[in-house]
Amino acid sequence: MGYVFQFEDALHCLDWFTSEPGRTAAAIERELLQGLWAPPTPHSVLEVGCGAGHFLEWFLQNGHQVTGLDPSPYMLDFARRALPGRVSLDRGYAEDLPYDDNAFDTVALITTLEYVDDPYRALQEAVRVARHHLLLGVLNRYSVITWQHCLRSLWQPSVFSHARFFSVSQLSRMTSEVLAGTVPIKWQTCLLFPLNALRYFCFLERSRFIRWLPFGHFIGMRIDLRYPLMTVQHPILYQAPSGAGPANLHSVCWRSRKRPPWVPDCSSEAPGNACPGPSSIEERT
Repeated sequence: MGYVFQFEDALHCLDWFTSEPGRTAAAIERELLQGLWAPPTPHSVLEVGCGAGHFLEWFLQNGHQVTGLDPSPYMLDFARRALPGRVSLDRGYAEDLPYDDNAFDTVALITTLEYVDDPYRALQEAVRVARHHLLLGVLNRYSVITWQHCLRSLWQPSVFSHARFFSVSQLSRMTSEVLAGTVPIKWQTCLLFPLNALRYFCFLERSRFIRWLPFGHFIGMRIDLRYPLMTVQHPILYQAPSGAGPANLHSVCWRSRKRPPWVPDCSSEAPGNACPGPSSIEERT
């Protein structure tokens, strides 16, 4: 289940997104995610750990159909006040998503993996309900801002006292293990400089050269899901990908391509070369 935000945590989170430097930091994070993930058509998006709905609102403004899930009733209450009624908000946990397989085009986990008990299980569940993309926003363990939070938490407890942090290489390795192989991954980072200096280095934070460095506080990562087999909920309306093709299924038993030595060659047209049926073969085995 992990750490569930309490009322004081929800108030602090709301204040962070509506005041400086949090407002500017969130805008830079959204710009980074927009550069990584910009589908040409509207997607159905699930945000796991949606909090007060700040990123849900951004998804909604970009024309996507959004659903939010969070374990904190206080966070969901703030989200319901801020978002239109057509946005579906559910209470639940990242390790046990209450949705069907392939239910959403994209599943987003933005500052969510830091607070779950089992990040691997959370990724497995996200992959299960996603059709095309996984969008991650994770706090970097090797950033200056993370070190500042860790030092401050020694004498001033906060939500960061309950968080775990990740690196780019660690996230890539986790996704490879969850998906049992390598998949297309694209990542960038931002918030390389301390937050109290953000207004002086804001233009640098938007530089693509800075975003290639693996030391920014916020890691944005897009994972393109590639399945050997995938269930389709609406087969008639489904448009197959351009690279999709028939599966190469291996034949088995008496119809195998490799003829056992005791089975006659049925391709010959010579008289008397009758091919035994399955019952005859079964008798000989």
